[in-house]
Amino acid sequence: MKVTQIETTVTLSPPRDKPLRDALQTLSGGGSVTVKVYTSPSPLLSKEGLGEVAPLLSKEGSGEVGIIGTGSAFFGRIPGAPKTLKVLIDEELAPIVIGRDPFDVRAIHEDLKRETEYHGFTGITMFGIAALDVALWDIVGQACGVPCYKLWGACRDRVPAYAMVGWLNYTVEELKPICERALKEGFRAVKMKVGCPTLEEDVQRIVAVRSVIGKDTKLMVDANQVFTVAEAIRRGKVYEELGCYWFEEPIPAHDYDGYAEIAANLTIPLATGENLYGKEEFKELLTRKGADLVQPDLRRAGGPTEIMAIAQMAAAFGLPWASHGGGPVMLNLLCATPNAAWLETGFVSGGKPILEDGCALAPQGAGFAWE
Repeated sequence: MKVTQIETTVTLSPPRDKPLRDALQTLSGGGSVTVKVYTSPSPLLSKEGLGEVAPLLSKEGSGEVGIIGTGSAFFGRIPGAPKTLKVLIDEELAPIVIGRDPFDVRAIHEDLKRETEYHGFTGITMFGIAALDVALWDIVGQACGVPCYKLWGACRDRVPAYAMVGWLNYTVEELKPICERALKEGFRAVKMKVGCPTLEEDVQRIVAVRSVIGKDTKLMVDANQVFTVAEAIRRGKVYEELGCYWFEEPIPAHDYDGYAEIAANLTIPLATGENLYGKEEFKELLTRKGADLVQPDLRRAGGPTEIMAIAQMAAAFGLPWASHGGGPVMLNLLCATPNAAWLETGFVSGGKPILEDGCALAPQGAGFAWE
């Protein structure tokens, strides 16, 4: 089996009537790049074995069966970014992948990083590497006929999930029914944004949410990098008094020494990592003891290959990890790692994820398909 073609498409998001907002930014639109990786026929596949799926995988008119793996990278803002990423994938990354055996996914991942070293593989480059990495693992899982978490070695078939629903664009009164909806859908934990101009405003919002979710529902708070070290310590002590479960990303992501100082002065668990690129940056955070829980983002971290390495590194430091963002790829990764703690997601959409006792059930489809 060889990669024969890579196809990229750009989808721009329509402007939101009420854009989501956190303490750092307004997520006004943006868009995404979808990557489809096509393969030649494989001796592992046959029309008989694939049944109804075979026509979807066949080359038109040839009767030959290959696989299409899919990956994507989403931008919450910056409308021009998806178009820029498409050019980078088409002109720089795709030629490194075409002609390769998709089962050599780890070698391909390292080659993509090595070949982009001249300008650096962080930033938008890692978004492209991650999308291709997802598509390649999707191919391997489909070829083997199993969900990727079983391909990697399953640790569990479900993961606790929380709903990220408490954006700052919502008023205090709007927050209440939003969090009530999350509980009705089966979540037993919710996350809300903090980082208002005053601590008093943060407290008012936290108290309002707690009044509807009760004392037994876990409540995480996320500041999106806006505080100084001193202010993070001051507010973190109050968040802890209010019963918050963790304090997320209080200061800029790459201030590793600042995170170490905050962690040393607070007892509320400190969570961060969504804005770090690759395992090398997580190494800097972990060696400084700057977090109690790490949260790699699928795009910035570099795809499943890199996230598995990050999860293993966190485990070596005795720390759990949680996803930044949801979806079947992240859920597969969490189900294949022993130190997985939480899946982040929004409201249940299209019946997914399936929740049972506050946990998201593992996808059952081959590769990264839900079912």
